[in-house]
Amino acid sequence: MYIYTIGYEGLSQKVFLAWLNRYDINVIADVRHLPLSRKKGFSKNSLNELLAKNNIEYLSFRELGTSKEMRSKLLSSGDYTNFFKKYKDTLSKRTEQINKLCEILNSGKRIALLCFEHDAQKCHRKILADEIKKIDGNGLEVKHIKPF
Repeated sequence: MYIYTIGYEGLSQKVFLAWLNRYDINVIADVRHLPLSRKKGFSKNSLNELLAKNNIEYLSFRELGTSKEMRSKLLSSGDYTNFFKKYKDTLSKRTEQINKLCEILNSGKRIALLCFEHDAQKCHRKILADEIKKIDGNGLEVKHIKPF
């Protein structure tokens, strides 16, 4: 069983959907703190509508996003090590949301964690996916969908 992650940076809606279909994703868990986007079609309501038309469930997990303060510090410092450490620390207060994601996974649904950043190695969704894997404890594997 896998938990997938995907970033929509640089993707059109059409290409984004093609990748979700390629991996047979049927639930998108939006883990952006602020589920809005300057990129047309990727704000919460537009994305929810698009996914619903394609039989993909949309769920928002804002609490699992990174705060504006954390993102601002990362932008000014470029210190990903500290950013990821602080984010991991916040996850200890988010067990309800993480357990909900584990429940969805264990129901047999194929879920992808969604954020903007195309490179999972530079995104909090990598840390979140690893934490879900650890908590789930059922041999879950993390797969980062890399469209390019």
